[in-house]
Amino acid sequence: MKASKSRFFILSLLFIVTAINYMDRANLSVSGSKIQAGFDLSPTQLGLLFSMFTWTYAISQIPIGYILDRVGSRILYGSAILLWSIFTFMMGFASHHIFATAAASFAMLMVCRALIGLAEAPSFPSNTKIIANWFPDHERARATAIYSSAQYIGLALLTPLLSYIVANYGWEMSFYLSGGAGILFGIFWLLKYRDPQHSEKVNQAELDYIREGGGYGSTNQAHVGKKITGYEIYYFLKNKTIWGLFIAQFACSSTLYFFLTWFMVYLEKGLHLSIAKAGIGASIPYLMAMAGVLCGGTLSDMLLKKGKSRTLARKLPVMSGLLVTMVICLVNFFTDSPIIAIIILSVAFFANAFSNLGWVVWSDVIPRNFIGTMGGCLNICGNLSGIISPIVIGVILQRTNNFEYAIWYIGAVALMGFLAYTFLVGKIEVIVPPEKTLTAPHSPHHAVKQ
Repeated sequence: MKASKSRFFILSLLFIVTAINYMDRANLSVSGSKIQAGFDLSPTQLGLLFSMFTWTYAISQIPIGYILDRVGSRILYGSAILLWSIFTFMMGFASHHIFATAAASFAMLMVCRALIGLAEAPSFPSNTKIIANWFPDHERARATAIYSSAQYIGLALLTPLLSYIVANYGWEMSFYLSGGAGILFGIFWLLKYRDPQHSEKVNQAELDYIREGGGYGSTNQAHVGKKITGYEIYYFLKNKTIWGLFIAQFACSSTLYFFLTWFMVYLEKGLHLSIAKAGIGASIPYLMAMAGVLCGGTLSDMLLKKGKSRTLARKLPVMSGLLVTMVICLVNFFTDSPIIAIIILSVAFFANAFSNLGWVVWSDVIPRNFIGTMGGCLNICGNLSGIISPIVIGVILQRTNNFEYAIWYIGAVALMGFLAYTFLVGKIEVIVPPEKTLTAPHSPHHAVKQ
């Protein structure tokens, strides 16, 4: 029997939902200057608004991951898509006359962004669990790269459109359109997504192919239903590789959050472009980032397929990408040459996306039944950058009135991630907590190759 290709339909769903996810994160960046002027916000207040999403997104990761390991992806993820899209739609009402003061409108925006962050919390733990279930090991990095590329291609195509809408129809309309699109897709997800064992489109040959390659039903998923204990979580958290991955995720996400929050403001105020030109200029780094994430994932799987070690295949794209990301600091010398500045930003964002294998490495070192819970920990570390970096940049701008030190900050954090991979992240292999005994806390670390 020829294997069906149902997993690629699932990948297309993840691609679309990731594009919607990042459109709903970045539409505030596109509208940022208009909202700041309309409500007379300081740079620090705007930075706080940019970061508000990530406060609730980060703190809900561990409980959401725990729920995911028990409820599953279909209902939890589908409900989340609907909720965050409704709250995105509601942001457009912040300028309504029922809010008598600018402070009340600002509070409305803050509340909606907090609720969007809460509702989007299941996104990447769900994506990781779905990929781990539906794809064999040697396809996983490319599958992750493909759905991850949606965050960049969606931004590249939609940022100019949203910029046009903001310039011609008001910033409110951008939230109405993006929220409405998400509501429709959330309904579609609930109707169409199924796990491998419940899918009517997958045949036995494809299930065998997925299982033999380390996906759903493989031996490393034999204890998926096993209850997760505090001791096992503690065992993961005392491992230095885990902490290296935490730090690297923070570093990679810091650059990403700069492009998701302050980037459009930087193009308008740092490079002195109009909002229409800024929308077009922003599309170039986003397209380069899309190419970067595809190249990084493809290279990793290619090395793995050619018999190279999993450690080399995963660490090479991450470390080289973080190293090249630091070229973003060169933009400080070309603020009077917008074209050169955008080229430098494009190279830096390409490299940042090239290094975007954090979730792939996570699925390589964490057993399947822990991905939701431990993935929540990884997401907290990654999204602390979404809390810290926008506020740090806002404070820098308020004190210096230019972006120079903000750019140096982004470069320094990328260096921190490179050093974490160099000195903390060891061999890429599955970390298996031993059975708890009276001497378990003092047992030597051991791992089983995947």
